[in-house]
Amino acid sequence: VVVWWLAFLILTIAGERLELSRFLPPSPVAQRAFAAILVVLGAGLLAAARPAGQQVFAAGLVALAGWLLKQDVARRTVRSHGLTRFIAVCMLSGYAWLAVGGGIAIAAGGFVPGTASYDAILHALTLGFVFSMVFGHAPVIAPSVMRVAVPYHATFYVPLALLHVSLAVRLWGDATGD
Repeated sequence: VVVWWLAFLILTIAGERLELSRFLPPSPVAQRAFAAILVVLGAGLLAAARPAGQQVFAAGLVALAGWLLKQDVARRTVRSHGLTRFIAVCMLSGYAWLAVGGGIAIAAGGFVPGTASYDAILHALTLGFVFSMVFGHAPVIAPSVMRVAVPYHATFYVPLALLHVSLAVRLWGDATGD
């Protein structure tokens, strides 16, 4: 069930990023690659009860991370300043955690509850990927929903850095058994 739950979160975010790609539309080849990645993820989900299916799903996550990294407008906007750059840093770091989580799942032979790899996978995907996306979207969405201005400040990077450092320490602990 956890793999399906993760798929919901990850694919919802990927779909939102795909929607934003209308500003820099992917080529027909990139669109076909995205469709192929969705097929791999879907096949992995359908076989998620078995370790091989979980590894297929994980391979799809790594491929999705690569696709998002290559196609997302964040690759260009990271060279900007202020809030635009902060959002891009959040997106790009999230894609890195998506690849890390998928890579660990491949190396571990799937999502095996009760193992250090399982802990690392879940944290890389939920905290690393999902929360990076939340941090990146919150300065835009929260003000529009609450109808208040939230001016950008460089201190926005502090919670993002704490998230990534604490997550790296956790994954290091998982890897070393400490």
